Amino acid sequence: MNRDFLEQLADLDVPAPPVEFDRQFHRRLNHALLVQQTLDLAVRAMPWAMVQLARALAGAIDYTFTGRFPRSDQSGDQSRT
Repeated sequence: MNRDFLEQLADLDVPAPPVEFDRQFHRRLNHALLVQQTLDLAVRAMPWAMVQLARALAGAIDYTFTGRFPRSDQSGDQSRT
């Protein structure tokens, strides 16, 4: 009778991975993660942060010249009424 496929696989000798396998794998993975996170920072996080900073500076300049806070419907924050 034929033996089960998994039993046949259990009898096979599997060669050991190359000595540099882990180092090469981690080097490629770290490079890919660095590129992805740098692009994410440059494309998504920095523009968002610059917009938020510009809004804060515009509010500070507006307050400096007018002497009053913007109304809640103008500031975009609906929690202050």
